[in-house]
Amino acid sequence: MSIDALRSVLERYSAASLPPIPPNPEKARYGDVLLRRVETLFDGIEQIGNAVRSSKPLAMESVGQMFGFLLYASKYTTKDEGSTLFIPKVHDRAQVFISCSSEEGSPLTYAGVIERWSMKEIHLPRIPCASKLNLFILVENMGRINYGPFMFDRKGILSQVYLDNKILLSWKIYPVPLGNLNDGQGCNSLCRNARIGGNPVSLGTGINYTEPAFFKGHFTIHVTDDVKDTFLSLDGWGKGIAFINNFNLGRYWPSLGPQCNLYVPAPVLRHGKNIVVLFELESPNAQHIVRFIDHADFTCGGMSTSKVHSS
Repeated sequence: MSIDALRSVLERYSAASLPPIPPNPEKARYGDVLLRRVETLFDGIEQIGNAVRSSKPLAMESVGQMFGFLLYASKYTTKDEGSTLFIPKVHDRAQVFISCSSEEGSPLTYAGVIERWSMKEIHLPRIPCASKLNLFILVENMGRINYGPFMFDRKGILSQVYLDNKILLSWKIYPVPLGNLNDGQGCNSLCRNARIGGNPVSLGTGINYTEPAFFKGHFTIHVTDDVKDTFLSLDGWGKGIAFINNFNLGRYWPSLGPQCNLYVPAPVLRHGKNIVVLFELESPNAQHIVRFIDHADFTCGGMSTSKVHSS
């Protein structure tokens, strides 16, 4: 292990003996937690506020945000055969959706994903609409490195957006920072709604959804001494961010792997009711269940290396 290698080096240069490694604390298993969908990203889009208007897409840093997501919105006129969308430079991952702008509550159509490590055109299908179509592009900042050619790694859409080989103008850019859910600066009304929770949406099991949404559930620790470290297993979920008691645990992506679960330190938990919130970007577990287990699991996914910073 790396800690053993580090200690062996320190021991060679230390005049005093190193203290022993603390014992590994006991881990707890709290079992299954059923989550309910409480809000989709687009349910609360008008509540986000502080939308930036621009003729062209702006980088995340240009709108005063460093982490999380940006939602870019524009409109376009559809063609009988549909349209082709191309974004030459996006950091790091963009999900594309369309809907009819003239029909209130028009369902979203998922068009696909554009990633910085595999840039490609996306076909936007034709959908019946008496007016222009809404185009939504949700861009995720997947992290930064602090060395080499990507030291200054801006995030968001970093180029023009081309629709059928023509530049698409007129954008509204919505900040979705998603820090801790109780962070006044890192959380807008969208994630505050997810924290408080509305009326859960009744969803059948065995159904997949491609619309980004917040899912919420809870479990109870009945005895104070049972508050211990644990691991949140996200087996069967798509991709997203997990929160426990408003604390941002981090990102999950089991299909990419190898990490299947997230470490949950005991201080994040509490005696009594504990709240679990997921911001799921792609599709939930078919049973809408997460599981708290007592061990780490690095057996997920089929990709051995990440290509996030390859372009």
